[in-house]
Amino acid sequence: MNLNGTEDLRVQKTITAIYQAFEELILTTNYEKITVAELARRARINKKTFYRYYPATGLVAK
Repeated sequence: MNLNGTEDLRVQKTITAIYQAFEELILTTNYEKITVAELARRARINKKTFYRYYPATGLVAK
């Protein structure tokens, strides 16, 4: 999925939630131990939704 910042409000909210969850986790958890499941739980999204936005195997890169 190619994100350019002009997506609808739901997409923007989802992306923001993912970034915020990652920022919270990186402060308390070793990077290598962060899981997509925990990231999705904190962002209040489904893992499938996470993979829709970030299909690569790496985590969020800003």
